[in-house]
Amino acid sequence: MSEQQDALEDLGSSGVLSALPWANASAYRRTMQDHDAETGHDRTWIGTTAHGLTCDRLHRVFSTGRFAVDAPESASAGRDTVAAGLFPGEYAKMPIIAPGVVTWSDLNQSPGWRRGRWRLLLASFTYGESDRIPWPRKSPTKRRVAAQAKPDGYVDPQPMLPFADEPPSLAAVVQALADEDDDVDMTTLIIAHSIDPELGLRELYLGRSRLNRGGGEAWYWKHDLLATDFGTPGTGTIPAPPGPRPGSPGVQDAPVRLRRKAEERNDAQ
Repeated sequence: MSEQQDALEDLGSSGVLSALPWANASAYRRTMQDHDAETGHDRTWIGTTAHGLTCDRLHRVFSTGRFAVDAPESASAGRDTVAAGLFPGEYAKMPIIAPGVVTWSDLNQSPGWRRGRWRLLLASFTYGESDRIPWPRKSPTKRRVAAQAKPDGYVDPQPMLPFADEPPSLAAVVQALADEDDDVDMTTLIIAHSIDPELGLRELYLGRSRLNRGGGEAWYWKHDLLATDFGTPGTGTIPAPPGPRPGSPGVQDAPVRLRRKAEERNDAQ
């Protein structure tokens, strides 16, 4: 089994692959609802706002951050808090994931969550440019993630010419040493998200970033989270991601599994 299949099976069976599109759709729906170009909201505002709201939505569905609970049974008792601030119907569509299944796992203060051996970090990119994300020009944290050892069995179709690494700062070396033990049994994946604000089209991928010095492929593998049925994760051939999915003038709904009980749906609406 390839690393991609392994990751999709692990994260799919735990509900994580359903949580990511839900969080992304909710965050961008609110962002575009509040967006007002006339008052000065530009693309930077959209990116910053969507990033913060995506973190908020993931905290809600994973019971982390300000939505953390002491015990699993506390999650149901605090559902009003989790639903507050969401659009009508969004809480009813939120996948149910028991507290503790996914834990908070930031990297150098970059928001992250962990399930088993997989850590997930958020990253934005220019719409339509997912295959050309310039990881060497990203933050030190994102560069470090892209520089992880390549997946087992991976054969580079376009080997890069060797480049001399930039000398790391003392702070970066100290931080890397401090994190080394924690990262031995962990692989960090990227949740890459983008939107075309004019058309209301989103892109959302999960993948393993590749340090593409001098150009070349930006991913060892990536998976389109908006073009997948997660009912049977990890089975069959992993499809090649198609182009961006069309949507309504706002932001299209992401596919999620409706797993809430009927009485919870009624309470949420």
